[in-house]
Amino acid sequence: MDPATLEAFAAIIGPAITAMTGDKGGKGSTYNKHQRSAIDDILEQIKGMKGGAMDITQNKGFQSGQDWLTGLFSDPEFFNSFEAPLQRQFQEQTVPDLANRFAAQGSGGALGSTGFRNQLAREGSNLSTNIGALRGGMQQQGVNQALGYAQAPFENLMKLYGLGLKPTNNTYQQSSY
Repeated sequence: MDPATLEAFAAIIGPAITAMTGDKGGKGSTYNKHQRSAIDDILEQIKGMKGGAMDITQNKGFQSGQDWLTGLFSDPEFFNSFEAPLQRQFQEQTVPDLANRFAAQGSGGALGSTGFRNQLAREGSNLSTNIGALRGGMQQQGVNQALGYAQAPFENLMKLYGLGLKPTNNTYQQSSY
């Protein structure tokens, strides 16, 4: 056979023989066995988060905080615990102090005066305004906190994903045929 025919024959038969006996190539990684094991552990933790030990929604502290925030926005009785001390202080300190101040002005009839009633109404109005401001401020701060609580489970999951999916040094090994 002449050299040109041998070359053509080798060009056709060579790859076929290599395909039958050679390495087909595939994915590889520069991570060692320990690193791959750590990534597998993180991925298992992610799988276990749904209802598992790492599920923050099952944490009693998280649940308690979530209940408090829910009450802040939807329970009409929620603010009674905050308003009660202010109402009591008004009844036990403000009203008697105001009555003493007006009683000291004269013959005792000052407590029935329009000045006393007007001042008492102003103080009551101030109390209502202060309670409303307290409620509004708490709800305004509660919005941010409620959003944080709502996002916490997702953020925890994403942090674990981030640990498991850091940029890798994957390699591709070329096939030998």
